Amino acid sequence: MVDILDPPPRALEDVLDQAETRTETSLGPGRARSALGLVLASVAAIGLTLAATVAVSAQPRDPARVAAVFPPWWTAARSASAAASAGQIAGVGGVPFILILRGEPDALGPRLRAAGAWMLLDPDAAGVCAPPPPPESR
Repeated sequence: MVDILDPPPRALEDVLDQAETRTETSLGPGRARSALGLVLASVAAIGLTLAATVAVSAQPRDPARVAAVFPPWWTAARSASAAASAGQIAGVGGVPFILILRGEPDALGPRLRAAGAWMLLDPDAAGVCAPPPPPESR
């Protein structure tokens, strides 16, 4: 049964407009955007801190054997081509844009950076560089 005192149902647009107006008046017109910017800046700072920590703690112990991290959006072929131009590919990491290489200790690092590598890591210390273990046979 419909009570005549109930307000008529409003359109969804009216409800959304009213909610937007309430948000703007409670936070102020620029405060909602600045809060979002603060959250995004915080997330970016945390991500950069983690990346820097990994890069420092996993530096290659042997400059003649490194794991090179290439941009993730590169194809496996492009990463392999760039890596091969710098040294001998000794293996593929857990993801296709990480390659393990061997080469001349003095030249391998600079060549990989010139070829587009973002980071050079110790292949033994960086867990994602290790290829998945082979399946056990029974």
